[in-house]
Amino acid sequence: MNNDSQLAFDLDELVREDLRANPPEWHGAPLHFTTDYYPPGELQAAFEQWQLLNGRFGSIPHSHMWHTGYGWLNGGTEYGDHRLVMFSADLRPEPKCEGPGDLMYLAVCEPCGWHQVSDSEDDSVEGWHNHAIPNWRELPVVPAQIRVRDGSGLTKLGRKWIEAHYPAEMQVSGAPIITERARYATRHVAGYSPWGGYDLSSTALNRPTTIRTDVQPLRSTLATAGMESPRSAQAPNRITR
Repeated sequence: MNNDSQLAFDLDELVREDLRANPPEWHGAPLHFTTDYYPPGELQAAFEQWQLLNGRFGSIPHSHMWHTGYGWLNGGTEYGDHRLVMFSADLRPEPKCEGPGDLMYLAVCEPCGWHQVSDSEDDSVEGWHNHAIPNWRELPVVPAQIRVRDGSGLTKLGRKWIEAHYPAEMQVSGAPIITERARYATRHVAGYSPWGGYDLSSTALNRPTTIRTDVQPLRSTLATAGMESPRSAQAPNRITR
């Protein structure tokens, strides 16, 4: 670290010491882990406030607060009147220490005041789809031999297959697709459907690769959350409100 960088670091630390000694009154989301509902903007503001008081270095594991993952988490999938924002919190113990804790995930639908806390990112994503798109589990699984995307975007074959097999009401902005994956390719990927929604892993859903033609029209998108996951494995720990 050169002299200028060290001076800037020292000045920042002096500012933080003064703020810690005389903390301004805070009326936002808690400056610690919480399972209560707060709008995404308030959660992000609280994390930034913690960083202002304590510094950015190590702020994710030390604060145990909800954060947006510096871009790797979904920042806003919109479907109808619903909007998903994903957060994560690190509750794992310090290195060489023992104690309970894990990486936790939070799905928030701000227009509805809905949220779900889980120890599984996929479970949180599925929870929001249960909440916002009740019939999404009935969508056909795109077979592995149908390559949906390449380096330049959506393939012609992928688009043609989806247009032929997906119901018209599910070919809208923010709607998901379900694709067949390899055994360990279980992560649901935001923004990879043709309409900017999720590319959901059939492997994570533990579903067979079969084309279903009995898809019913969507029910009201105000359906409640908390539907059971079809996975046969032990269900993740979750809190849904």
